[in-house]
Amino acid sequence: MTVPANVRVNIGSPFPATVKGSGVIGVLKQNGIWTISLNFGALLPAATTIVDPANSYILVWNALTGLFSLVQATAAFASKSVKTLTDAGPYAALPTDDVLIIAPAVAAPYTVTVDWSSRGTRPLTVVDGKPMADVNNISITPAAGQTQMGTVNYTYIIDGRGGSITLTPLPGLTGAY
Repeated sequence: MTVPANVRVNIGSPFPATVKGSGVIGVLKQNGIWTISLNFGALLPAATTIVDPANSYILVWNALTGLFSLVQATAAFASKSVKTLTDAGPYAALPTDDVLIIAPAVAAPYTVTVDWSSRGTRPLTVVDGKPMADVNNISITPAAGQTQMGTVNYTYIIDGRGGSITLTPLPGLTGAY
């Protein structure tokens, strides 16, 4: 006997009995519910350097589009936030600033204030872009109570023509050296 063409049959089919993850993919079955996720424990310990950045990729997610992309490690770390400051100052460095080029339109001393507790491990480079720091010094001042160059509340002065400094946050985010 032939089954009519308009008859539909639904058959419940269980998830396979054996499911394994591989690499960073983890699988867990709990109370009959399967969860497939990234297993971060399978990753190597955090590295301070990328051995082969030209052939290493980073997975990134765009919150606007909801899409994932692979970005070459050299491209991900090549971009820096570089700002040329032409106003009279003072300027409060943002946690996202990497390089500040000080080139005010009006010749006068310039002050950059930095809250090292908000920068994480991100160094800050300040550059005399005019160059006139020998006449109009550039001061880098930490937030109150923070340390710079080993001294609490120390203001570092760039006083050489075309001078610059890169300050790196202390591990405890209490200042920079």
